[in-house]
This record gives sequence, C-alpha cells and structure tokens, in this order.
Amino acid sequence: MITTEKDTGLMKIPQGLTKAQFDDVATLLRSEAGHIGDDILVHGSRAKGNASAKSDIDFAIRVPHEKFDAMIKSRFGSPNPDSAKFRTMQHAVSTGKIQAGEAGLRAVRRELQKRLGMKADLSVIRTGGHFDQGPYIPIP
Repeated sequence: MITTEKDTGLMKIPQGLTKAQFDDVATLLRSEAGHIGDDILVHGSRAKGNASAKSDIDFAIRVPHEKFDAMIKSRFGSPNPDSAKFRTMQHAVSTGKIQAGEAGLRAVRRELQKRLGMKADLSVIRTGGHFDQGPYIPIP
C-alpha cells in the first residue's frame, strides 16, 4: 500500500457509517476493484469528519503515475480530438482523476450507493495528483 501514517486521519470509520457497513463495502471494493490497485481509501468530508447529512462518500483507488497512464490508454484508447471522449480523457489527465464510469466501475459505484443509502463517488486517482488529498481512511 502507498498510504503513509501522515496520510491517515484520526478516524477509523467514515462519518455516518457503522463498522458493519464499512466492512461490507470494504469487501465489495477489494473484490470488485482490487485488480486496479490495493491502495483503496475514503477521503473527503466523511474522512475529515465534517460531512453533512446529505454529503456523499468519496472512495479513491490511488495508483502510481505509470499505472494511471496505462489506465488512460486502456480505458480511452485514441479518441477523435473533436469528441467528448477526447475532452473527458484530457480532463482526466489534467486532474489526475478517472471517474467511475470511465474506469469501468459504474456498477460498483451503484452497488456502494445501494448498500450505503447515500451517493458515492468512486474514482481512480494518480498519486501526487490534484485529487490526492488527505486525510484518508484506508479500506481494510
């Protein structure tokens, strides 16, 4: 795992989740998204502990630059430069974040939402990129 001691917050379970819920989604994420990377984290307001009742939960699969670049190539291919797909790819490259749909994880995101009863974001993020911001709660 890439996660370091300084990356993790004081919380062990995301705000608004029970231990049973967290363990359940951890099992789901490891089985359905673990092939992408093993550094799977919760970040954002539910990791910080300042979420509102309507806040979503943000899950990230943090990968090194090389893996991120390989995913960009495999998931987007060589789209037409005038296409929406090209613009989406360019946005992913510039932000260091591949959204669930583009990463092939839309069904996993939907299942997370169903199990937790709240909106969920699931993304692949490049280590050191704009969205690589703690604090984090590692998925067990």
